[in-house]
Amino acid sequence: MKAALVATLALATAAAAPAHADSAEPVPPRARKLAERGRELHDRGDYTRAITAFKEAYVLAPSPGLLFNIAQAYRLQGNCDDAALMYRRFLAAGPARDARAIAEGHLATVVRCVQKRNLKLPPDAEMASIPMPPAPASDPLFDDRPAPAEPPARGGRIMRNVGLGATLGGAVALGAAAYFGVRAHNASVDVERLSADGASWKTILPVHQRGERAETAATWLGIGGGVVAATGVTLILLGRRAEHSSPVAVAPTRGGAQVGLTWAF
Repeated sequence: MKAALVATLALATAAAAPAHADSAEPVPPRARKLAERGRELHDRGDYTRAITAFKEAYVLAPSPGLLFNIAQAYRLQGNCDDAALMYRRFLAAGPARDARAIAEGHLATVVRCVQKRNLKLPPDAEMASIPMPPAPASDPLFDDRPAPAEPPARGGRIMRNVGLGATLGGAVALGAAAYFGVRAHNASVDVERLSADGASWKTILPVHQRGERAETAATWLGIGGGVVAATGVTLILLGRRAEHSSPVAVAPTRGGAQVGLTWAF
């Protein structure tokens, strides 16, 4: 039966320097969520997505325990090469003696897996049957307390509020443009009526000028209001994207790091 548990930051806290439990900086809420998500996926046997979640958590909160979890997922996935690499990275972080013994045992297993694969021999059955201890409640990334909600990006909130104000201002300008458009139309009707009644130009001229002023105001207010409203809608969309998405994601890979760019509306 495949192991359903992963080692957690209990191993990281056993390592002297890198543990977040001894750090003055709090663990980012998103790292906590990603680590917990990785555990859930690992427990369900979805090792590929668990690896992705653990790697993203590691970028936000580097921890030897997360390196160990990535190695575990690779091992149970059958990826001996990457599992060996991650176990070695974990061991290089200087874990405590007990944690080192566990990792060295797993490393020996995946190294034998690589060797047997090269010789076209079947892998050891223990590749998928080594149980691991559960997460203690004191782990900063894996405790059972609900993670605090991440505050929305300040820049995104400001952008959205500015966009909302611009949209409202544009709508008001468009409403004023409609009002002056009606006045210009009424003045045009009055000019035609006065002309038909034989009124003098002196009588018609003020009405004509009133209509021209109303038409000019309607034109400029319509153009300006449309531009401002469109800009406001754009700012609202950009602000929402900045609040609810992380456009750049970086994950450690065998050759260095992988950078991903996402755009969500």
